[in-house]
Amino acid sequence: PTFQNGVDTLLSFHHKNLSFAMVVSFRLRFSPMSRSQLLLMLIVLLHCCCWTCDAQFGRGKRQKAQKEAEEARLANIVVLFGLEIPKTLFYILTSLVAAGVAFALLGPPGSSKRRGNRPDADGTLDVVVVGCGLPKKGMGWFHLTQLLEMETVNVRAVMEPFYMNPDLCPDPPPAWIELVDSLTELGVEVVASVNDLAAANTAMSSKKKLMCLIAGRTHDNPKLFHDCVVMLKSDLVYLEKPGAPTVAALEEMQTLAEKHGTTVYIGYNKNVTPYVQKTVALARETPHPHVFLCHNNSYAQSDLPEVFARNSEGMLKNMAIHELAVLVTYFNVTVDQIEKFKVNTSKLFSEKVSVWKPGTSLPKPEYITDFSRCAFKITLTGGRNVSVMADRCGGNVSFAVVKDEAGKEVERFEFPTPSELEAIEQEVQADPLMMPYFFVQRGDYWELKQRVVNAALGLTFKEIDEKDSNGGAAEGVATLQVGIEALKLAEYATDALNKALKAK
Repeated sequence: PTFQNGVDTLLSFHHKNLSFAMVVSFRLRFSPMSRSQLLLMLIVLLHCCCWTCDAQFGRGKRQKAQKEAEEARLANIVVLFGLEIPKTLFYILTSLVAAGVAFALLGPPGSSKRRGNRPDADGTLDVVVVGCGLPKKGMGWFHLTQLLEMETVNVRAVMEPFYMNPDLCPDPPPAWIELVDSLTELGVEVVASVNDLAAANTAMSSKKKLMCLIAGRTHDNPKLFHDCVVMLKSDLVYLEKPGAPTVAALEEMQTLAEKHGTTVYIGYNKNVTPYVQKTVALARETPHPHVFLCHNNSYAQSDLPEVFARNSEGMLKNMAIHELAVLVTYFNVTVDQIEKFKVNTSKLFSEKVSVWKPGTSLPKPEYITDFSRCAFKITLTGGRNVSVMADRCGGNVSFAVVKDEAGKEVERFEFPTPSELEAIEQEVQADPLMMPYFFVQRGDYWELKQRVVNAALGLTFKEIDEKDSNGGAAEGVATLQVGIEALKLAEYATDALNKALKAK
C-alpha cells in the first residue's frame, strides 16, 4: 500500500495525463506484476514526471526564446504592400531602382548631363562645338582644345556628323574613341547631329548665353547655321571661315540671324594677329600707302590632293580669304571700289593645277583643279593700292609690307619670327601628326575666341576683369557683313585669276 500511495502521488503531478495515471493506478491495484514490469512502469512514470516539470517550469524560457527569435526575424525584413522582403534583397532592389532613375534623368556617370566641363562656374559662356573632326587634324578639334582651357567658357557639347554616325563611319579610329571618352569624363556630351542636342534640350535649358562654334565643311555650314539659330536658339555664332560656299548663301544666313537676333562672327584669325595689327597701324600713319599681304602654308606638293579635296571651296575662299577679310575690315576694300585688278601670271606667283582626287582610281579617275599659289594687285578708286599673295607650299612664314607712295618699302612685318619659327619647327618634329599651322596660329585663334567670349559676357577684349557695361562687339573680329564682302572679293578674284591664266 505504501508503494501504491507513492505512485498515486507522482501521477497527480501530471494533470494532463490523468487518464493514463488512472490506468496505471488501476493496474497496480488489481493486477499482480513482476518486478521487471514494476521497474518498467516506474521508468515510464519518471519520464512523464520529467516532461511535466519541463512543461511547467521551462515554458517561460521557451517563450522568451521564441520572442527573441521573432524579433530578430522582424529586424531583418521589410514589409512592403503586405509582403515580407528580406532587408538585403530590399536594399539591392531600391539601389537598382535609384540607379535606373538617375540614369534616365542624368545619363551615365560623367555624361554631358552634367552640362559641360564648367557647369557651375559663374561668369562663363556656354559653347557647343559643331563639327569637330579628328584630333590633331580638324579645325573644330583645335578650337575645342582651346575652349576647354578657357576659364570663361563652359563647353556644353560637341556635334560631329561623320565619326558619330555609324552609317557613315562604322569603325571610328582609336583617336576619335579616346576623345569621346575623355570628353564624356569631363561632362561634355558628344552627339551626331544638332537634332540630338535639341531633342535632349541640352543647350536651351541653361540660363547662360549660348554660343555655337561651327567648324564644319563649308558646304555644310548653311544647314548647320540654320539648326543652331532656329533649333538651339543660339545667342551668337562663331563661324569658321568663309562661313558659306557662296555669297548668296551667306546673305541668307545674315537674314536669318537678323530675324532671330543672333550675333555672328567669322573666324578670320589674321584680323587679330600681331604682325597684321602692326601693318595696319603703320599704314594709317603713311600717306598713300601700298599694303602688301602674303600668306604661306607649309604643305608639300604631295599634300595638295588631300588639301584640295578637304577645301573644295577653293584657295581664294579658303586661304587667301583671310587677307581679303583684313582688307575689308581695316581698309574698307569692296568689289564696288575696284578700278583695276592685275594678276601676276608668272608661274612662280600664280599657278593652277589639277590633281588626282583622293578615293578615286582607274578606270574612272577624278581630278580636282585649284590654285596652288596666286598673286594679284588691286587698284581702288581714289588711287589706293593693295596686293595679296598666297602659296600653299610657301613655308610657315607669312608677312606684310607697307610701301610709301613712291613704292619704297617702309617696313616689313613677319610671323613667325626666326626665333619663333625655330621653336615651331621643333614642335612639328616632336609631333608630326599635328597639322603644322596649329602651332603657328594657336595664339591668333586664342585671341580671336577670347575677344568673342569677352564681348558676349560684357567684358573688354583686352582685360577680362574690366567690366564693360554696354558689352558691345568683339573689336577687330570679322562680322557677318565683313564676311559677305570678303567672299564677294574672293569670287571676283577667282574669276579674274581664271581669265588671266587662261589667256596666258
